[in-house]
Amino acid sequence: MELHVPDIKPEVLVTFGTLAVTNTLLTSFIAVILLLVGAIALTRKMQLIPGRRQMAIEIVIQGLLSLCEQTGGQAARTYFPLVATLFLYILVANWIGVVPGVGSFHIEGPNHTEITPLRGANSDLSMTLAMALLVFLFVQFTALKAGPKAYIMKFLWPPFIGQLELISELVRPISLSMRLFGNIVAGFILVEVALQLVPAGIPIIALFFELFVGVIQALIFAILAVAFLTLAAASHGGGAEHGEASESHEH
Repeated sequence: MELHVPDIKPEVLVTFGTLAVTNTLLTSFIAVILLLVGAIALTRKMQLIPGRRQMAIEIVIQGLLSLCEQTGGQAARTYFPLVATLFLYILVANWIGVVPGVGSFHIEGPNHTEITPLRGANSDLSMTLAMALLVFLFVQFTALKAGPKAYIMKFLWPPFIGQLELISELVRPISLSMRLFGNIVAGFILVEVALQLVPAGIPIIALFFELFVGVIQALIFAILAVAFLTLAAASHGGGAEHGEASESHEH
């Protein structure tokens, strides 16, 4: 029996000039559309006294907000819209990638080649790197806003230590993107190989496990984003304010 290991490189489905639409980008569009439709449908009839559906939504949002505040104190509320958006997008994109057929369903393309029209968005390094760079830019903006002189000086002085700090800062988006990409690709390959090797019931267990992993990876990305943003504000002029916020939160 020949074992087929899926290629981790995304496939180009169509090109518009210099823009190439890959199967991971298409899945990303689907995730965004699902989030937009879900947000409109779930918030169109908000009430002062919530019903069951509204209460369930509020519990999820409040739980995520509480988790962010445990990481960054009251200051985390400032970053919550960004962090919550990233969390929900990563979660939905991860779960779409677990749907049977996504990544394994093939259609005939040009020259009788096989094309995989859909694949998990976060199994594409360019997707995870784009989100990591977004967090990186917000971190730089937050740090410069809190104290531009102190932020720039930490990369210059003391000698050697400052340069190590600069390298550490530049490596953060790479490590953040690689962590998510690596875990999602590993799960994708695991499920695809399991479908070829073991009885039908075992891959189902792997699928449920990947649903759980999808939640964990989204939470890790969101928590790290909050931590980076909080440190950027607290280290360069917002330390006292952050400390007071954290203390008041504990009380």
